[in-house]
Amino acid sequence: MNRRLLNILFILSLVLGFSSCKRIPLYDENNTMSLDLVLRLNINVDIDVSITEGLDIKIPTTITPPTYNKVLFYSPSDNSLHYSTFVGTTGGAIFTPPGAYKMLVYSFGTEYIQIRGENDINTIEAYTSDVTATKMGILRSFTRAGESDPPGPIIYAPDHLLVARENVVIPEWTGESQTITIDALSKTIVESYSFEVSTVVGTQYIESCEAFVTNQSRSSFFGRGEISTEPATICFEVGVNKAKGCLYTVFNTFGKLPGESVSYLHILIKDTGGTEHRVTVDITDQFEKADHHIIITEPIVIPTPTPGGGSGIAPTVDPWGEETHDIGIG
Repeated sequence: MNRRLLNILFILSLVLGFSSCKRIPLYDENNTMSLDLVLRLNINVDIDVSITEGLDIKIPTTITPPTYNKVLFYSPSDNSLHYSTFVGTTGGAIFTPPGAYKMLVYSFGTEYIQIRGENDINTIEAYTSDVTATKMGILRSFTRAGESDPPGPIIYAPDHLLVARENVVIPEWTGESQTITIDALSKTIVESYSFEVSTVVGTQYIESCEAFVTNQSRSSFFGRGEISTEPATICFEVGVNKAKGCLYTVFNTFGKLPGESVSYLHILIKDTGGTEHRVTVDITDQFEKADHHIIITEPIVIPTPTPGGGSGIAPTVDPWGEETHDIGIG
């Protein structure tokens, strides 16, 4: 190889050496800042269980803690979603750039509640699905001639959703290893009510019982801490205590519709003969009670079932009558 070629190769190696990228460690254990979210869970249900003494009915007074929670950070300037992640039951490590945020945390994995509108803190919404067409037809059957249908959709009652809202500031990294702890209280956005019909005659004839409550809020915009002004009717099953002669259950709601709307409780009882019995009561004022206990004191009487009464049609066969007709031949 001649000297000229060697000189060219040497010059090229110098150029490439000076222009190459500087190698730096991908991770420096001294350059760390940890963010720990600590969730305090309020899993108590606001309901007075002393009222049910003697009914031999177990009332849920606590909420099962979630396995996971979803954490969302929103920009305070335009309320848009900046970052989201998941943490465990009582929190965990989170990672987001320095700055001021509106932080929102909600329990993940509810049975009935669904979430939509996460991209904006003002539109994130908890809601439940509409009921089946069959249940919808059942409620419409309560409407008599001249009455209007209950406003809004008929939906399943929500389960509890634990939510925490905090304004947080993530500081700039100081160059030293440090841990920032964010403390937040997570509590349910759903209200629980106990419901009792204290006197039922003929509970031994009851096959099943369902209830519908009108003029409840359709959903919760929990990012801004408000319930929807859209009306809905919630439905739920009702327990029958045959030994005590009463009906009882606990139901959940996002809340009674704001304003002076009237809430009706429709009770649908199907007896062992297939006949349906309905009871309608105005319970508007009972939503204002501090004990969250709705009680119906007017007795309900279920008569001895009539066979074939389920469809409202009782087929009968008349006695044979003799008739003679001439038949022409040929």
